[in-house]
Amino acid sequence: MSGEPISRLPRGLQHLVNTKSSKFAGRLPSRLPHATTKFVQPRDRVKKWNIRPGDRVRLTVGTPVQKFLNEEDSSEGWKTYKVKQIDMERNRVFLEGVNNVKTNVIHKFPKDFDSLTEQHKQSYTQQKNFQKSMRPVHYSNVQLCLENRDGADSLFATRIKTANTHFNVSSQRLEWRRFAAKISGGPVPDSWDKVPLVYWPKPDKKYQLPDPNNELDTTNSLTRKQTLVLSGLQSIIGTTAADMFPQHINAPPPSDAFASDQYIHQTNGKELDRSNTEDIDMLMPLYLSEELSPRFARMKTYKAYRARREAEELERDAVGKDAVDAWEAGGRDKGLREAMELEQVGLEGVFLKPRTRKEVREAAVAEYDVENEAMRQEVNMSVREGKLWDAKLEEWVDGPKAERIARRRARKARKESKVIEKLARLQLQEDENTVLPKAA
Repeated sequence: MSGEPISRLPRGLQHLVNTKSSKFAGRLPSRLPHATTKFVQPRDRVKKWNIRPGDRVRLTVGTPVQKFLNEEDSSEGWKTYKVKQIDMERNRVFLEGVNNVKTNVIHKFPKDFDSLTEQHKQSYTQQKNFQKSMRPVHYSNVQLCLENRDGADSLFATRIKTANTHFNVSSQRLEWRRFAAKISGGPVPDSWDKVPLVYWPKPDKKYQLPDPNNELDTTNSLTRKQTLVLSGLQSIIGTTAADMFPQHINAPPPSDAFASDQYIHQTNGKELDRSNTEDIDMLMPLYLSEELSPRFARMKTYKAYRARREAEELERDAVGKDAVDAWEAGGRDKGLREAMELEQVGLEGVFLKPRTRKEVREAAVAEYDVENEAMRQEVNMSVREGKLWDAKLEEWVDGPKAERIARRRARKARKESKVIEKLARLQLQEDENTVLPKAA
């Protein structure tokens, strides 16, 4: 919801949701001319608006000229104003007749004034040196008018209560009723309840849905029309589309946007070659399946599994190659042979068979497999236990699921301990037809 004033309330409480990351976002520097729009935190905004466009209210602040009928005091009554617009994000109302006046620049008549249209001429002849704009008034500085009697006996609600909020299925909006809990002014009619219900104002005109835009909206007749003709697999063989068609299940999806672009041009009415049209009709289901398939579809899950396995195979090959390169750069087993010839070791004369590249590679790959399997088991166990990976701490931390599991285990342990204690305290009572075992 934008922060612009509105003349019709939304269906829900969208004004309580903050759509800006910061109150300074999108604001011009103070050195530049800009509107004095103040930011109100969502927690400070009015949740349930009991004053809406169409209500009659009175001002409780301002000059006597704006508040009272005699422009001096309230002895003869209060002025009432009609609410035209409201700003739900800034807790402001705009009243008809409460305006700000600012200076306006008077433009000179152009040289071709006589050749202008009458409407254009009026924009020059009816210029004023001031311009009026509705002044925003805070929500707490107005009071609702219950009955305007054009005098001191007019009734105003100084306190309003609301009933429970409910969702109206027919109008698809949140609704509630408002009541005048405290009334000031003249005598209250006897026909009114102790806490009278205040009806909502009716709009000046019935809301009409906007007309559809023919350039953007698709007509129903066109949506029902079949524009895609699927061809069999045999018809693809021998055509230019065969190179773009996946040859096996592990093949990547089509990434060439030529076919999709041509399909869009076709729906826009542009003429295409007959050969291109046939290829597009055959390939378009591939693009549609890639866009519309769910995230956890079986095929996508299988592709992700294959991608992980391929990445592990590449990493295993890299580990084996790096181990062989490091073994050769270090003189192969030269250091081990020198260590065996030391007197402290006592292995002089023992024949040492040098390792081959294959043995070094297999040893490094086996060590990698052990570490990878241990890591996979740790991840599976942590996920099963409800833990989450913290990138900053670089360790697994307890998440909401882990806390629930811990509570269940603690509750289960308490139940088992209570059962054991109950069995330990269990004693047979001596009664008729009861034989107690002899003490050991």
